[in-house]
Amino acid sequence: MAFHGGASSSSFAPRWDYDVFLSFRGEDTLGGFTSYLYRALCKSGIWPFIDLELPRGEEISDEVIKAIERSMVLIIVFSENYAESKWCLDELAKIVECRENDQKVLLYPIFYNIDPSEVRNQKGNFGLALAKHEENFKNNMDKVQRWRESLSKAASTSGWHYKKGSAKHQSEFIQQIVQYMTSSFVSRGMKSFVVQYPVGINSRVEAIKSLLDIELNEVRMVGIHGLAGVGKTTLAKAIYNIFAYSFDEISFLENVREKSRTKDGIIELQESLLFNVTRGRFVKVDNVLQGTKLIEDKLCHKRVFLVLDDVDNSGQVENLLGKCDWFASGSRVIISTRDRRVLTTLGDNPLIYEVKGLDQCESHELFSLHAFGRQKGRQKSNEEYSKLAEQIVCYANGLPLALVIMGSNLYGRTLREWECAIRRYKEIPDREIQKILKISFESLGKTEQEIFLDIACFLNGLDMDYVVNILEACNLYSSSSIQRLVDNCLITVDERGKLSMHGLVQQMGREIVRQESPGVPRKRSRICTLEDSFKVLTTTKGSNRIRGILLISPKPKTVTFHPKAFKIMENLKFLIVRNVHIDEGLNYLPKGLRLLDWPDFSFSLPSTFNPQHLVALNMPCSLIRLEKVLNQGFQLGRLKYMNFDYCKSITKLPKLCTPSLKRLSLSGCKNLVEVHPSIGSHDKLESWFLVDCEKLQTLPDCLMMKSLQYFSLRGCSRLEKFPDIQPGMESLRILSLSKSGIRELPSSIEYLTGLEILQLNFCENLRDLPYSIYKLQRLYILRASNCSKLKIDKGPPCNSVGSLSKCGFLRLVKLDLSNCENLIKLDFFMMPVYFPALTYLSLYGSNIVAIPECISKFPRLIELEIENCMQLREIQGLPQSIRRVIARNCLSLDPQSSSRLLNLFGDILGLLPSMVCECSRRRDPVSSRKLLHPDISSSYWLSSYEDFEFEEDDYDCDFNDDDYEIRLPGTEIPYWFNHQSIGDSISFWVGREFSELAVCIVFGLEGRIGTFNCQVYLSINGCEQKLKSLAFQAMMSDHRLVFHKPYVELQRLLKCFNLCDRNHAMVVCKISTHHSTPTITPIIKRCGVHVVCCPHKFSNFGFETTISDGFDLGLCSTAHNLLNDDLDLYPPSKKMRRP
Repeated sequence: MAFHGGASSSSFAPRWDYDVFLSFRGEDTLGGFTSYLYRALCKSGIWPFIDLELPRGEEISDEVIKAIERSMVLIIVFSENYAESKWCLDELAKIVECRENDQKVLLYPIFYNIDPSEVRNQKGNFGLALAKHEENFKNNMDKVQRWRESLSKAASTSGWHYKKGSAKHQSEFIQQIVQYMTSSFVSRGMKSFVVQYPVGINSRVEAIKSLLDIELNEVRMVGIHGLAGVGKTTLAKAIYNIFAYSFDEISFLENVREKSRTKDGIIELQESLLFNVTRGRFVKVDNVLQGTKLIEDKLCHKRVFLVLDDVDNSGQVENLLGKCDWFASGSRVIISTRDRRVLTTLGDNPLIYEVKGLDQCESHELFSLHAFGRQKGRQKSNEEYSKLAEQIVCYANGLPLALVIMGSNLYGRTLREWECAIRRYKEIPDREIQKILKISFESLGKTEQEIFLDIACFLNGLDMDYVVNILEACNLYSSSSIQRLVDNCLITVDERGKLSMHGLVQQMGREIVRQESPGVPRKRSRICTLEDSFKVLTTTKGSNRIRGILLISPKPKTVTFHPKAFKIMENLKFLIVRNVHIDEGLNYLPKGLRLLDWPDFSFSLPSTFNPQHLVALNMPCSLIRLEKVLNQGFQLGRLKYMNFDYCKSITKLPKLCTPSLKRLSLSGCKNLVEVHPSIGSHDKLESWFLVDCEKLQTLPDCLMMKSLQYFSLRGCSRLEKFPDIQPGMESLRILSLSKSGIRELPSSIEYLTGLEILQLNFCENLRDLPYSIYKLQRLYILRASNCSKLKIDKGPPCNSVGSLSKCGFLRLVKLDLSNCENLIKLDFFMMPVYFPALTYLSLYGSNIVAIPECISKFPRLIELEIENCMQLREIQGLPQSIRRVIARNCLSLDPQSSSRLLNLFGDILGLLPSMVCECSRRRDPVSSRKLLHPDISSSYWLSSYEDFEFEEDDYDCDFNDDDYEIRLPGTEIPYWFNHQSIGDSISFWVGREFSELAVCIVFGLEGRIGTFNCQVYLSINGCEQKLKSLAFQAMMSDHRLVFHKPYVELQRLLKCFNLCDRNHAMVVCKISTHHSTPTITPIIKRCGVHVVCCPHKFSNFGFETTISDGFDLGLCSTAHNLLNDDLDLYPPSKKMRRP
């Protein structure tokens, strides 16, 4: 039962192994008081040694002696029968000896249901026990005398006394001890107080511990990085308390940033570090360089644990640790900071733990503890308070600092006070929170501060490139500055390139702007609130100081702007108006605008508006006329983003005077008919969206757009001709023609050599694909579903394997030809070498007659979807990579082909009894997920295509379910399922280990069945776990489902069960529907299980028998009668060959 501390295996001997040693009489207190005390100490970050499993002998073991010697605090729990144990008395004598030899060691007695005088004077039970020991040790009375003296000395020391039936509850008594111990450690510099309520700390501490990896005898420096108030210092203290005493010397330096502002402060930090590592001896430092050298000289040969908390530049680290190249092996250094750049001190590939905010549950717990105290069940946590608490937790967004401050401020307040406080927080943030958050802002340079405030007021949540382009047009060189904001945790940029800011940080930025002139909005640089925006726009109270205006109304609102409102705001760069309508047109807009974002604008732009500096023009759902905007005789040289989605007034896209345009969106412009030919040669345009332009008929005759990456004509139902493509358009990555009227693709499509996704869904006029399409060797996804006239008769015009370098879909992963009624044969599939990466194939609803044998040569095919293929009669093969075959409603599939299909599936999985395998193939369920081309990753797709409109599952060709699965018509369970039964459940016996589990379910239907769900559970010895959850679409006959749990997934599931040598197992199937009206519910006619266990031996009949195949035993009743039911306990791991 020894719960040991984290002693290192390094050659350096630590000074202390444990914070506390607990001596106690197990029979009296182990099941109660001592166990509770132990857990309470651990929870408070105090590391105790408790002797629970060490072997007992005449003398206490060397391990216990060593533990006593290496513990800082020695606690004796005196109880009624303590003195009866020679072992306890020996421990006590050693404890008193250590205390007398080292006055730094603390000794505390706890008198549990025993009077201290009985111990001190050996009266009562203690007197009787010592008298008995004197009889037993007549030849060694010195030993007994030593025990008596130790009892007297220990009982004369100040400690704690607990009596049963006293007013103080045992838990309160323990808490009192723990609090005293914690404060004692802190006051002596041995421990750092962490927090009152350590919510969410454990998992984060574990992550940092793994980075520190104390067991390694090497130097490790770890950075703790995160937003102000997120808990960096708290985590550093918790880690320090756990590991500090596994090292020769330790030091925790707080507030390094604050104290490093002056030379005297730096010297004070150096002297503090030296004081800590020289065991309390003051070392005078005359200057910074001397201090740095002294620290290195004192520590270079010692295994040290140092924490530098709240560092904000690398110079502060250098002042204390020099070049960080002198540490002895096994040393550990932690640096906590808001600025990631500081951590370059840690080397080229620094170990950094990014501290994230608390999750919703953790946030609720932390706030509730501070707002309501530990007695959460009191009236304060009623439903009304809970609703308000929910608002505050949402507002704090996982920031511990905010949760603690607001919770503490609201403790003991009335409901009305809570409501007022919440309204105030949303309008004006808490000063204490702002003070902490503002430190990071104040560390920025002037340009970085301006960028931060622009993002906080106008640009939060937008695309990174979009923001950079706008800010650079404002003469703010933003790329490096934004990285500085990221390093300081003021903003984040996700994997999709979206820039975001914590709500409280954004509020802090807006409050900085408000404080520029709290009572006079016109004197501020930015206007962000509805009230202030109305004030400056409906009057003449604006000024040239105003850099941007954000006017967003929660409800639609119509207002009258003052005619001269914008004339006195010549410096205006940002104008964002949402949900606000003006009752008359504008006479003027400042020519210096960089961002004009005004959806639902009801008028034309002013004729005097010269947007020569404009970068982004976002005016969807407006009545704007492009001819007036774009044909005013001047170049819009800086304009990069135009969004006129759903503008009904646009009938023609005129010639663009926008040489820098990167993104153009006209989606939903129902009256757009034609596009000017010049657009087809725009060489800077990257994204062009014409989605659902239903009347669009004319595009440029040819396209030569070398920068174009995303092009969507989805829903352009009257567009019949796609332009010719000129060489040089290799940048295009996604092309969507879904639901368009396109009749054919030009042969010049071969010039789109960079195309990765091509969408042709619901192109009902499309008849064939040009041979040149096979030259798109980077194509990743091809969707051509519901193309009712499409024929694909032949494959690529290549007649030799040597032609592979010029044609073939070498990277195609997903091919969707569902509901292509003209698809009858798969002749184009006769050369699998042209589809080496194909992972997913859908032929759903097609009229194919047979799946050819050549499909077995597709090396990476995982999923084959052939649902509703009513003419399908035969499946001639399956590849070894297959994981899922969906053949629902393939009613023409002949029984022999169905059986062959199931046997092929079983053969691939190594489940057939005719095969010999060692505990199954144990296929890696993740391996088939690695079939994508090595250059392609899921995050790449997500980040690149977020704004593109296409089918949801195109984002990810991965498969969430690791199980192998097949669905097809029929009622027969394959013979290789070694357990079969009638009904919706099946029982069987298994041993301690089994490596294979496959399930077959037969659904019986009466009439056409709608959608339903099936839950499959595995129960072992009464403990139930969900095995699989399945959703089914409409079926027209009886169907079978077969699924198989891969080895890794099965073993993970089995950890939930407490398996023994003999285990009763049961598979149970449950059906549910979600229809509001009564429907025909399917029944489960039969089910079967194929289970494989490792071999076990029996000697029931006087001879040794190895059960090596459960197939015969699972089905043959004769075998059960001949042997007995126990033999079915152990299905096989090695399989016999069938005769």
